[in-house]
Amino acid sequence: MKNPKYEEEPMLADNIKLKNINHITYNVKDKDAALQWYQDVLGVKQIPKMVNSDHLYWLQLPSGAMVHIIENPDAPSAPSHHTAFEVDDIEASQKYFLDKGVETTDIQTRNDGQRAFYINDPDGNRIELCTVSGFGVLV
Repeated sequence: MKNPKYEEEPMLADNIKLKNINHITYNVKDKDAALQWYQDVLGVKQIPKMVNSDHLYWLQLPSGAMVHIIENPDAPSAPSHHTAFEVDDIEASQKYFLDKGVETTDIQTRNDGQRAFYINDPDGNRIELCTVSGFGVLV
């Protein structure tokens, strides 16, 4: 059964439509032990991280989707847990959310040129909107 509320809403412009899952994050108590488990048990490969931080590792699936494991003494917990959705136009996407009354962070540019900003859903869950990673698939 169709929801009439959504039938009234105009379609999102293609350049701000969510395209892919870019990465997921997990808080872990011991990043080195977690890295070993993700590699040995899940077969996920480590890749260079594109942020200057010593408390995390970046891993990548063959599809290009990434898993970021973040050392946090409160693990497992929600402060860093989020999903990142790729968009084509980061500025237009940020403007869209601001026009909807959704607060956003500033747009950040990472070491590989990828650009991103964050919003929160109504429950406070963190959501990242980002451009495609600059280094592509490495595994």
